[in-house]
Amino acid sequence: MEKYLADEHIGIELLYRGKDITDVPFKDIEQFNKVATELELNTISDISSISKEFNIPLHYKELDVEEFIHSKMPASGQDVKIKTARVDMELAMYKERGLYPILQLLIYIIDTMRKHNLVWGVGRGSSVSSYVLYLLGVHKVDSYKYNLDIKEFLK
Repeated sequence: MEKYLADEHIGIELLYRGKDITDVPFKDIEQFNKVATELELNTISDISSISKEFNIPLHYKELDVEEFIHSKMPASGQDVKIKTARVDMELAMYKERGLYPILQLLIYIIDTMRKHNLVWGVGRGSSVSSYVLYLLGVHKVDSYKYNLDIKEFLK
């Protein structure tokens, strides 16, 4: 797996679109620095200057994932205790794997898509086995209703 994502063509395309490329991770830092010097941009001294965090609003980075997801749970009705236990079990699995930042990113993406009235898929693959992702709105398949095992997703 490569540590850098962009190549010079992606950098040029971003520049044409008027984007700032100083925080874009490039495949070849030397090539980036050569072009950056020609364009009078800041050069990258080393890989440590590249952020490894998701570029999302601070509100989402500080969001209490557990509280947010629990707020999406039905307050009453059939099987509330069982559904709560399922959510707690899944959240423990996400936390154990260090995936809370991914959940924060997904919450941001879903909020942004809803805000702009964008349509996304119903769901596919093993991700539909996650009741937490269903509650967030990532997909429309109620994994509790269909008794889908979360272990198929978080192997």
